This record gives sequence, C-alpha cells and structure tokens, in this order.
Amino acid sequence: MNDTQPTTGNSALFQTEEKFKLLTRLLPLGVCTTDKNGTINYFNETALKLWGWTPDHQDITAFYNSLKIYDRDGKVIPQERNPITLALQSCNSVYDEEVMIERPDGTRISALISIEILYDEDHQQRGVLGVYQDTTERNKAEIGLKRLAAIVESSDDAIISKTLQGIITSWNSAAIRIFGYNDEEIIGKPINILIPAGKQDEEREIISKIKAGERIDHFETVRSRKDGSEINISLTVSPIKNDRGEIIGASKIARDITNRVKIDKQLKEYADQLKELNNYKDDFMAMASHELKTPLTVIKANLQLLELRLEDDPNHTFINNTMKQVNKLGNLISDLFDVTKIQAGQLQLNLTEFDLNDLVAETIGNIAHTSNSHTIQSNIQKEDVKIKADYLRLEQVLINLLTNAIKYSPSADQVILTTNVENKNVVVSVKDFGIGIPNQDLEKVFTRFFRVKGLASTFSGSGIGLYISSEIVKHHGGKMWVESEENVGSIFYFSIPLN
Repeated sequence: MNDTQPTTGNSALFQTEEKFKLLTRLLPLGVCTTDKNGTINYFNETALKLWGWTPDHQDITAFYNSLKIYDRDGKVIPQERNPITLALQSCNSVYDEEVMIERPDGTRISALISIEILYDEDHQQRGVLGVYQDTTERNKAEIGLKRLAAIVESSDDAIISKTLQGIITSWNSAAIRIFGYNDEEIIGKPINILIPAGKQDEEREIISKIKAGERIDHFETVRSRKDGSEINISLTVSPIKNDRGEIIGASKIARDITNRVKIDKQLKEYADQLKELNNYKDDFMAMASHELKTPLTVIKANLQLLELRLEDDPNHTFINNTMKQVNKLGNLISDLFDVTKIQAGQLQLNLTEFDLNDLVAETIGNIAHTSNSHTIQSNIQKEDVKIKADYLRLEQVLINLLTNAIKYSPSADQVILTTNVENKNVVVSVKDFGIGIPNQDLEKVFTRFFRVKGLASTFSGSGIGLYISSEIVKHHGGKMWVESEENVGSIFYFSIPLN
C-alpha cells in the first residue's frame, strides 16, 4: 500500500488510517483491507506470514488470489466463492468461517476468516476488512485432546483426575462402572469418598508424594464402591502440571484386580495343598521304604540259604534270578529313601579324610566283579588326592555313573574314568561310547524322576540315580554336569573341593 501525504481536507481521515495501521501492526491476527473491486490496499505483517508471502510477490492481490483455499470438507473454494468476493457481492459480513489455506510452498494452515463491509461517508460500500486467525496449532491440540478423550472413555481402567486438595475433577466411563457413581454424583466431591475408613492415611501419603513430583506405580489397595462394597484395585498416580511446570493436581488410573486377587488366593491355597500333599507323599515314601526294608531283608536271607542248599539243584537258576530282582528292589528302596531325605533336607554326610584314588580303585574293582562286558580304564592322578568327604556317598555316586555308562553303551566294551586336579578342586569324569543324550535333555537329566523319552522300553531305570548323585555332590560343595552327543557317547563330570 503506497502512502501519500494528506491534504488539509483529508487530514482527519489520514490520522484515522495511521492509527488503524499502528493498531493492526501489533495484532497477532492477519488483517487486510480491499477496495470495492477486491483489490488489496492494506495488509499487516501477520497476514503476510500467514499467507506465506515473500518479497518476490509485487502484486499482493494477484498473489492472494492465487492461493488455494479449501472448505472444511477439503474441497477447493473457487475464486468466485472466495469469502472476500462473496462479501463484496452480497454486502454481507462473514464471521468465523473455517477454511484451509495452501501456501505457495505447499504447506497448509487452518484459519478462521471474518469479513466486515467498509462504507464511505455516503454509506456507499468502499471495500472490506478481512481478519485471519491461524488456528493450525489449536486444531492440532483439539484433535489431540479428542483422541485422548476417546482413549480415556474407551479405557477399561478408571481414569480420574483430582486437585492437590483431593477434589475430583474428571471421571471416565470405566470409573462409573467400577465404583458405581455417575459424573453428577462424584465430580467436585473429595476423593476420600472412595477410601475405606481404615485406609484414609493412604491418600495423605499419595498427595505428599505427588506434591514432591513423585509417581506411584501399581500400588495395590482396596477402595469403596457406591453400594458400600469394597473392591481390590491397582493404582498408578502421576502429577498434573500447568504450563509453568507447577504441580496442580494428580491423574489416577485405577485397575480392578478383584478377579486377579481371587485367583492369586486360590493359587496360594492350591500351592499350600500341594505342599501338604507333597509332604504326605514324602512321609509315605520314607515310611514305605523303611518298612519294606525289613521283609526284604528276610526274603534275601532266606534266598541266600536256599542258594546254599540247592547249589547243585536244577532249580538253582530260578533262585539266582530271584536274588537279582530282590537286589534291584533293595536298590530302588534305598534310592527312594535317599530322595525323601534330600527333599526333607535331612541328607547327612559322614565326613572323613581319605585319598580319592583309593576310593576310585576300590569302586572299579567292585564293578569289574559284577560286569564282564566292559573294561573300565582309569586315568587317575599319580599323586595322592586328599579330600574330606563321605566315603560311602561318593562311592554311591561313582557306582551310579559307572553302571549307567555300562548300561547305556551296549555296543561298546570300554568305559574311561579320569581324575584331574584343577585349582582347588578335583574333577572326576566317566566317559562312555553309547547312545548319547539329545541336546534338549541335557539340562534335565539331573531332575528327579526324569528319563529320556524312548528309553523306557529299552533300558530299565527309575530316573532318580543321577538326581541323588547330583544332590550328594552339591552337599559336598561341588557340582555335576554332562557333555553328550547322540550315537557317540556321553561324559559325566563332577567336581568337589580338595581338603
């Protein structure tokens, strides 16, 4: 807009226009005026920024007319329906018409346009005054708030806000369902209405933490419903801050955990019952294994007498077979008795000091007398290996590992036993060349009653020998492990501290 010096007759008008320009220059709104033909004759800097104007645009009217303007439905508004054009043609003002303006760089902004008709001294139309308000950020915020409101309303959890004085300021649909109060009944009321008499101190502690800027996560407690019943809930409470970062209230999410608490209680009851049944089982196993020993001992003694008397009798073979089964039963009873002791924490060790090499040699000799299918090769330390341990229990471990190695390598004829001193431990290994163990079962072989699938029909066993051996080693402060490859063989290791 070109400024000219005013004549004396136009002095008052000139002063009015200058005041108008000064005022609109300071406004955060885009302002422009046109003549009666729609030619823009004034605009402020805010309007230029809003339209995306650059110094290259000499003809602002042509530039403005080249802008694409869209209605609320996203349809392009043609030039003949431009708000300024319509206002000039109809002589009617336009207030707060929402449009979308596409600027030369392709960006779009939302704006509210208001058009006021300007008249001259003779009340003839002389143009229009256009006011543009950029509402892009406000619209984004409104969309965000609407989305947030939709999330809050669709949530299964009660979402409540309150002041630092504990006054409820918002209440979603889930809160109505969970607590039974509708909006009119609860908003503006103190939050204490939901807190049982015996838990009023909780609210003071919560508000104290919120004021300190702390967040409360998954605090499980009890709250009251409108009908007086109590409900188990999990609370998450966060501070609400204003634009200056000051804490002005709290946002609370309350989740109904009644069913979960009920299930947890049932699970605890089931666990207690299982524990009790397990104790009964252990007691029964201990009693049964103890009581079975007496008749089994008598049976074994009588069989041994028969074996001596019928040494040359043709039926002697039946007695031998029976004796083997009695020995198996005796071993099984002893294993079950050991399991009950381990489960009850009553496995006791009789510690003495001895040379592990002596134990290994004696055990290999005993095994050699009972098995002629395999040779046990020993690679033991030349020096004495002094340990303080339970001689009989470690013998039990070695017998279990050696007999397993022989049993599970039916196509081989050799087992290798090795001892090594490593740091302050002695490591014993038993290697076979048998069927091996699948990788997925390596971590399970020391579990009570575990047996590799597919072996039950081929190899007999209770699945407790390795468990007992592992526990005996653990009670000595050591550990047991295994390396294996299917159809190649296995190496079982155990280590115990040196004396």
